[in-house]
Order: sequence, then structure tokens, then C-alpha cells
Amino acid sequence: MKNFNEFKQRWQEEVGANNVHFRSAKSTSHMVFVVVYPDTWTWDFAVEKQTQTTVLQTSGGPTGSGTGHHQKLCYQSELYTVLKGCHEYTHAMIVSVGMVFDMIADTTAITRFYKFADSGDYCKGHILARKDQPAFLHHQHIELNLKTWRDLDTPSVWEKWNDFERSPDNFHDDYTPPWITPKGRPTINNFSQEERQAKAWSYGHMADRKIIQDEEWLKIKYMNPKWRESIDTTNNYFNIVMNRMREKFYAENTEGLYKLPTEKFDLIFTPTAGYSGEVFADRLDFDGDVVFFDYCSENIDIKQNIVEMNMSMDEIKKYNTLINHTILTTDSNTNSRIPVMHERTTTYGTREQLRSLQQKMYDNYKIEYWLMDLIWTIQHKEDSQYSRYTDLVDKIKGKRVFFDVSNIFGYHVSHACYTLDQLVNSFNTLENLLKTHTEHYYLRGTRPWKGNLHT
Repeated sequence: MKNFNEFKQRWQEEVGANNVHFRSAKSTSHMVFVVVYPDTWTWDFAVEKQTQTTVLQTSGGPTGSGTGHHQKLCYQSELYTVLKGCHEYTHAMIVSVGMVFDMIADTTAITRFYKFADSGDYCKGHILARKDQPAFLHHQHIELNLKTWRDLDTPSVWEKWNDFERSPDNFHDDYTPPWITPKGRPTINNFSQEERQAKAWSYGHMADRKIIQDEEWLKIKYMNPKWRESIDTTNNYFNIVMNRMREKFYAENTEGLYKLPTEKFDLIFTPTAGYSGEVFADRLDFDGDVVFFDYCSENIDIKQNIVEMNMSMDEIKKYNTLINHTILTTDSNTNSRIPVMHERTTTYGTREQLRSLQQKMYDNYKIEYWLMDLIWTIQHKEDSQYSRYTDLVDKIKGKRVFFDVSNIFGYHVSHACYTLDQLVNSFNTLENLLKTHTEHYYLRGTRPWKGNLHT
């Protein structure tokens, strides 16, 4: 993409064309998430990746893995006009491009904002109050009660204050008070130390920080062997980015099953995670081959061993202690959102029911295990060393194909390694590939912006 405007248009086209909202007990319809782009920043690859990361993390759900947050993207200079137009919202989370949050914490920045919206407080931000200088809020992250803001006659978010009271102590140095009360304004709170530790801003306008961003994003872009280990996680920005990038095998499905089609199929493609392939083979009108695929060779080996040995969950947990790889179950994760994940998992069946379906699949169908980076394969059909493009075309040709992409195109690792354009173009190419070569197909999973194809 050539600039921020192109990114904004592409993202909004993708989301706007598919009006699916995040399903949660917590309503977010009165909240707006505004991603601002600093006007002075020069657009390049590293800045595009920072933009993509910030937009993805604020687009839906407590961990950024959902959909449906009401988002607006704008230049920093346009923020006042954008906020003035937010008549239907009561609270705004304003985040500058270059912000990254720890999204695997029990309490994320998103859930903290939900709590802020329930608190009645006026504003939270990074307060800068240097001695003998006007105080103001840094643009990297601000949370604003829009109702109170409108009652105050919509002052500029960037206003500076000469007359104010402030906390006598500071988070660091002598200009970061925990709170400030400008004359004529309600008290504004700073982000706590705990909140600060769970996020980072790139400071992309600083030459030394820009060099780091350029170098590290290129490592991710080219996905060289051991690229995860090559990232410099002493830099807090990339330490937070990488805390979700470590390889894992999900022994149970964390997305809902949803409604399945009634057509007949003779080929199932599905990722290795959980028991989706086993359930599809049982509940679909199906008789044919099952292909499990994954971009991680360890996940391929784990899935094949679990299937061929028909492991119980206790055996899977024991297996996890014997290998140098992480196998996740709802029991092994203490995250506070596990009850929601467990509810989705139960739509597939109990663990013993799923183990029975696994045995049934193994006894009745031909099973193949493909090491395949689906996105790479779609993009590099002539790269025979890594791509399975020809194998894929040959396999689906003339078949009635049920193709499950799960969350591959909206996955945080995919968004880190590929640009938004690459993900959208690959997804569209896969659809065209299936349309061209199959007798019939059903594509299941999520789009690059994480919205479900079928619910």
C-alpha cells in the first residue's frame, strides 16, 4: 500500500462489506475505537505493519481476536472532527498507530477500557506535566467519556493547560503525575504502572526507534528459519508483539462449530487443531478423504500421533510433557476467558465423544497430513520448494470439497507475517481456486478481518 489512506480504505471495505458483530455478554455498541495516524510519519513497510497491528488489536473482543468493535481510522489532525461526529457513542478509546498491547494477559487493555466505560470517569491518558511548561496528554493512548466531553463543549483532546492541580508524585522522572485536574475540567487519571507494563508504543518518529522497527519487521516479513528466535525481544514493543507468536498446538477447538451445510462432500480440508476434522467427517454428508494441514511441522506430527494412537485427553496431557512443544487444552490455560472457550468447545461434543469420532474417522476414511502454509501456497504457486499449490489443485480437482480455513487468515501470526493486501488477495485467490477446480465447494472459517464466513 502507498499510504495510510489506502490502508484505511481497504480495511473499511473489508469490514463494511460484512456487517458481523462481536458476540459477547459485554455490549460494545456504545463504544468507539479510534486509531489515529500521526500526520508527520512517513509511510513505509514497518509503519504499515504497526498500523495493521494496532488496528487488528482494537477491532474486536478482549484479546483482539473477535470482531464488531466500532472503529474509525483517521489522521491525528482529523481526530477532533471525528469525535464531534461520534454522536451515537458514549466512550472512545483513542490509540495512535505504533501502540501494541499484551493481549494474552488475563486483563487486557480492551477489558480495562470496558471497565473505564462503566466507571463514570472523564478521561485517562499519558499525562505530561513538565515543570514551568503547559501540561497535556500524549497522543499514544487516551480514553475519553464522550458524554462528559460534550457537556464541556467538546474541548480539543490536544489542549494544553497552564492552570491545574496535580498529584505530587510521579510514575517516572518529574513530569508523569498519576492525576491532574486542569482548571474548568474534571480530573484526568494517568495509566497505572500495571497498565503501562502491558503495552508499548513504537516511538516511530525517533530515528533510533525507527531503525529497530525496520529491522525487526523485515525479519518477520521474510520468515527465515528460526525467525521467531531472531527477533530482539529486549525491545519492549517486540517483546509484547512476540508473546503471541510462539508455536502452539490446540488440542481443543476454541471457535464455535456453527451450522454445517447439508450438501454431499467427498473431500475435507481442515487445520490440525482440535477435533474439527473428526466432527466434520461425522456430521457432514461425507464419504471420502480427510486432509489435515498446518504450516508447523510439529503440529502435523502431534495431530498424526493423536489420531493414530486415539489418545484420550489425559494421554494428550502426558504426551505434552514428553515433547518440546506446547499443547494447549482448556485445562492447561488459566486465562479468565476460558469459560467462553469451553462453551464453544462443548458444541463439538464431550471429550470422550470426540475421541470416539476420532476412532471412527481413522477406521473409515483415508487421512492425509500436509505440511502446508496455506497463505504462502496461494501466493507462491511456482515456488516448488515450499508451495503445495500443484498438489492442492490436483487434490481438489473435480471434487465436492468442504474447505475449513478456521481463523488462518485472521490469525495474529498471519497478520504479523503478511500485509493486509496479501491476506485479502490470498483469501480471494483461494475462493477463485475452489470455484475454478472443484465440482462444488463450501469454504468455512474467517476472513482476514476475522469475520465469519458462516454463522
